[in-house]
Amino acid sequence: MFRRSGSVVTWFVDGQVPDPRSESFAEALQNHRFRTIENAASEESSVGWVSSGDPTGETFESEALDLDHAVWLRMRIDQKKLPATWVAIHRAEAERSAGRKLSARERRDLKQSLMDSLLPRVLPSVRLIDALYAPSSGLVMLFGTAKSVREEFHKLFFRTFAANLVEADAYGLATRVGLDRDALSYLDEVAPVKWPQDGTRRGPAGNEPIEIDVTDAVELTENDA
Repeated sequence: MFRRSGSVVTWFVDGQVPDPRSESFAEALQNHRFRTIENAASEESSVGWVSSGDPTGETFESEALDLDHAVWLRMRIDQKKLPATWVAIHRAEAERSAGRKLSARERRDLKQSLMDSLLPRVLPSVRLIDALYAPSSGLVMLFGTAKSVREEFHKLFFRTFAANLVEADAYGLATRVGLDRDALSYLDEVAPVKWPQDGTRRGPAGNEPIEIDVTDAVELTENDA
């Protein structure tokens, strides 16, 4: 289903999302489904939902979404752009015929003319990005870490379900595992400690070094074992 290796971005859902088994969930995906730009005559992009069973975004069958404990979401991003090589070739030809460099206005006019004539014949690039949504924990895992992908998914999810996505950092994970009140209070007081690059621990003020005897540390570890 997914790649055997890769990076994952995790979020918690902040808001109410319809039950994935309900018609309203499928309707929400349908209302923000992917729409093709194959015949577009201008440089543009299209972002929307598709399903694993239908990459066109026309249908969202429950069998293509249900993974028992999670929902399989798929975002499609198409981008149509005039190849820069074609622009360079036609510009060089125009300048050779004119016997001079084109002015800024002439270059803009040339590019617009090429867009009108070539873009309807240019196929857009296609990207399919998968994600898992676990309703029981409110966790979303996106199988794509590029900044542009993260931003597009975040915006699409919010437009679709009117629910925000909050980064699932260590603190957020700790607050959602069912800790008691005392543990949560202690969690608010702790702070991360950075280990210096030179391997020397620092004192409370962060300035004075604390000498560590590696031999003693090993002996202590062995005794504890």
